[in-house]
Amino acid sequence: MSPPQPPTHYDVLNLTPSIVDDSPDAAKLVKKAYHRALLRNHPDKRGSHTNTSPRAPRAPTVSVDQVTAAFAVLSCPVRRAEYDTKLRQARALSGSAGPDSGHGFQTGVESVDLDDLPYDETKERWHRPCRCGNARGYLFGEEDLAEAEDEGELMVGCQDCSLWLRVHFAVVGDDAP
Repeated sequence: MSPPQPPTHYDVLNLTPSIVDDSPDAAKLVKKAYHRALLRNHPDKRGSHTNTSPRAPRAPTVSVDQVTAAFAVLSCPVRRAEYDTKLRQARALSGSAGPDSGHGFQTGVESVDLDDLPYDETKERWHRPCRCGNARGYLFGEEDLAEAEDEGELMVGCQDCSLWLRVHFAVVGDDAP
């Protein structure tokens, strides 16, 4: 049995990448989630330690430092994009995005050509809906393609389920005739 994985920044703030990506005001959403997570996990805000009723507040599952670190990364678009890339890479390499994530196995791999996917020019991301219902379950950008440039294919896991998309592409150089 492998050791438990630490929670992602999204887990700490009780968010998902797709919720943040699709939010019209992502900064406001992340800030609200940050405040909720602080209240939920701050030792002074949990209530009396002598209360033994079943409705007593639970011990925090993450530290205040983890909440603060998650907010610092997810509230900055550049840092969040870098973090999302690292999460996708880790998920693709290990077959898992964290504990109980549903990404333990690569089931349902579908192959597509990059030219067949819609491109959101405002967010500079390619996307595709997933069978699980997430309208932008598969989401990736130019930086993801650059990292997989040598292979000519990119494995993209759905943000909400265990399905995968194999995106085939070719790099065309600027010096092509």
